[in-house]
Amino acid sequence: MQIIGTGSVTYLLLSGISVHRNISVNENVELQPADTSHLDFNTAISTCSHPDDIAVVAAFIPRISAQFRITAPSSKELAIAAWNSSWDALLLSAIFHTEIGFNLQSDTPANEISSASHLCATNHHMHGLFNHQPYNLTEDDLTWVESNFSAAKNLLHDDRFQTSVHCLASYRWHTMPRIQLAVLWAGIEGMFGASSEIRFRISLCIARFLYPHAETERREAFETIKKLYDSRSAAVHGARGKGDMKSAVDRSADILCKLILQCIDNRATPRENELVP
Repeated sequence: MQIIGTGSVTYLLLSGISVHRNISVNENVELQPADTSHLDFNTAISTCSHPDDIAVVAAFIPRISAQFRITAPSSKELAIAAWNSSWDALLLSAIFHTEIGFNLQSDTPANEISSASHLCATNHHMHGLFNHQPYNLTEDDLTWVESNFSAAKNLLHDDRFQTSVHCLASYRWHTMPRIQLAVLWAGIEGMFGASSEIRFRISLCIARFLYPHAETERREAFETIKKLYDSRSAAVHGARGKGDMKSAVDRSADILCKLILQCIDNRATPRENELVP
């Protein structure tokens, strides 16, 4: 990301999520409401200094629904904080199972953007373009973030958790259900270390991890996950899948989301040897 900001402040404009009040997600980043409805097309594109940024601004300015206010004591630290804030967006995407676009950076808050402002594209991949209805964080959601987001950020140091978060946050970037399943199951399997009897062991691990004290739910999850693993295998190996592949994608995403939330609740990733001795 470029350094676009006033002094030690910059803004990352977000789509796909909205909030009704400011909330701190870490010491450098605050999630805030954002509104760009005051901007017309000509004013919006006048903020761009590079032609490639115009397409991103035109596509995403009408979709902006929140922003990160990023602060740091120096330009170098601001650049690092702005770059790292993309992981805050990916983590929120995974936790709330929505697709958050973080394609634009601004030197002014969204509701103050004018022809004197400077906007640039953080990337040109257009992720989040088709998520027309942002996920609206409720007061309960915001309270949960205040209590748990720091712990979730700490878990990103674990490669297994980091991979799972990225898989859930990014599987929508692919258009084919087979590829989406492969990505989701990379995140699911990556949380565990099953290398033999994979279908049985991964199903048992997940069921025990998610429902350690609920036998009925654990049995139901075990059977469900075995069937989903069959869909995953058909997708990865090019075989004809049984049933609705899109439904398998949705259910697999739900399983991965539950695993991520359980890790955050436990403040730890699963240990396979404790789940399947």
